[in-house]
Amino acid sequence: MGLSGCQAMVYGTATDFEKLSLGMDKAQVIQALGSPVSVAADGDKGEEYLVYKRMKHAISEWPRTYLVTLKGGMVVRYGEQYEEQNVNRY
Repeated sequence: MGLSGCQAMVYGTATDFEKLSLGMDKAQVIQALGSPVSVAADGDKGEEYLVYKRMKHAISEWPRTYLVTLKGGMVVRYGEQYEEQNVNRY
């Protein structure tokens, strides 16, 4: 098994997000996806963000960032952060 296969085992793949649905609460998200790599919040918007790293596919080169947005304790949005730049380039 190559390195990218190992990363898929460590991070999981984007298909994990098929387990989510709008209206789930934070505990249900963590049960489905595991603990996020980080958590953030925007008090002005009243939103909490759970940040996950996942491989886009099992053979992807780098893990990508996926965000779950909660408002009022419920999932209102989730998916890949497309505007992310790969900071690993020199």
